[in-house]
Amino acid sequence: MSGDRTPRARALERALYDSGLPTCWAGSYAALRDSRALERAVRHTAASLALMPAAYRWGTVTALRLFPVAFRAVTRTSPHSASPERLRHGLGQLRARPGYADVLRATTALALYGALDGTAPRPAHPPLGAVR
Repeated sequence: MSGDRTPRARALERALYDSGLPTCWAGSYAALRDSRALERAVRHTAASLALMPAAYRWGTVTALRLFPVAFRAVTRTSPHSASPERLRHGLGQLRARPGYADVLRATTALALYGALDGTAPRPAHPPLGAVR
């Protein structure tokens, strides 16, 4: 799914980056600290969100747009400039809030799955003796 670069997916990528959520992921999860893994994570998350029914997608985009405000409310700092400790603290606080808990659980799971996408090269041919 990481290769899906529809206009809708690209707009959602921008919304994710603008929200600061990828910065929070990178500060909280070692698997997302590598810039290539984080890029795969954002692309996969955006492509997945782009496939949601419109009402859910609009709700998620609204939550993403409000994320910097919500993050600042619990940490008094922007997610774009917070220390790793503040990033983890802010995410922890927002995971306890109704509404954001579900958005963060879903987007983080998609991001972690997306980061794994493409990390292990797949063999061009099945191993010898493999059943087709």
